[in-house]
Amino acid sequence: MKKTIHKTAALWTVACCALLTLCGCASVAPPHGIPNFSQVKPGVWRGGQPTAAGWEYLKLLGVKWDVKLNTENEASDDGAKAHGIQVIYLPITLVQQTVGKPDATTLNVAVSTLERAGTFVHCQHGQDRTGLVVGAYRVKVGHWTKIAAYQEMQAHGFHPMLRGLYWSWQEDVDEQADIASPSRDTREDHGSRQMKTTPAE
Repeated sequence: MKKTIHKTAALWTVACCALLTLCGCASVAPPHGIPNFSQVKPGVWRGGQPTAAGWEYLKLLGVKWDVKLNTENEASDDGAKAHGIQVIYLPITLVQQTVGKPDATTLNVAVSTLERAGTFVHCQHGQDRTGLVVGAYRVKVGHWTKIAAYQEMQAHGFHPMLRGLYWSWQEDVDEQADIASPSRDTREDHGSRQMKTTPAE
């Protein structure tokens, strides 16, 4: 009984700390309208939730696909659709960030999407969920060491106290395992079960 109480208290502590962290890491958007914005490789970018100006800037850069890791309750990506950018919805919830863990298949789909030029990946602040996906991409596709990839994650503000994301990094990202780019059919099959893809309107 006592062990259960301690475990529950620990989970609530992690969740509360995570909420405080997420509330505290918001910042004023830069002139182009995308917090924590940077290039992953030529034709692929990462960042936080864009403003209206941010979506316009991404369109000018040639972005065609928007990998959305935050939930619809956090922010809408209607601005992407308004600029003809296709939204690939792969949400990682607060529970998954803290006391659970992101689905490994979802992580792999997000990583494989970054192989396409014209892609922008983001969460709310461009720090944690985005950091995990880009870090996994660096290791699985770019063949970086986990040490080097983690240093980049930290440089962009990754918070290891978000234990679900950290567990995913430790358990689901293997330096020895390559990720094969799924075929179009595989992506569409996964989409029917896991991923909601919203075409531009």
